Amino acid sequence: MKLTKLIFLFALTIATVSCSKNDDDNNAPDPYKLTTANFVDTYSMNFLELKVVETVTFNNGSTSTSSSTTRGSIFQNVNFVFNADGTFAASGLYTTVETVINPDGSTVTNDPVIRNAAEEIGAGTYILNPTSKILTVIDQDDNQVVFEITIYSETEMRLYSEMSVTSGNSTTVTTQDLRFSR
Repeated sequence: MKLTKLIFLFALTIATVSCSKNDDDNNAPDPYKLTTANFVDTYSMNFLELKVVETVTFNNGSTSTSSSTTRGSIFQNVNFVFNADGTFAASGLYTTVETVINPDGSTVTNDPVIRNAAEEIGAGTYILNPTSKILTVIDQDDNQVVFEITIYSETEMRLYSEMSVTSGNSTTVTTQDLRFSR
């Protein structure tokens, strides 16, 4: 008899915990969603990686590949302000280091360069498509970059872009990975 009571109490406890968990799930807030209204904000850049890979195909079918990777570091108040009117402005200083891998496999790391976001990126316009999570940024020189928003939350945003250009026997693939905190 004691064993039957113990099993009954165990089953009752499991049922109570299960119901309680379902109630908690139903009352949980929706995840922070990407919308035009909540996109307007100031984002602080904390990661930058730009990769450029060039592959040249020769007439005999052989290829030669070289690449460069530029990484950002020491972000000093690098802010991107996205306004409700579809404009943005960048400011702050950051340091980049470029590493080049030549076709022969040799590697060259260039000296760090301090960059001014206000001068290099400046201001421009943007188009946000929250449904497809696509952000198109047009800078002050009318250069356009289309980013996929890979992570978006109340505290962070990650942007990724990949562009491939073929000219003659050369194909260049450029990728950008940018990360921000809010």
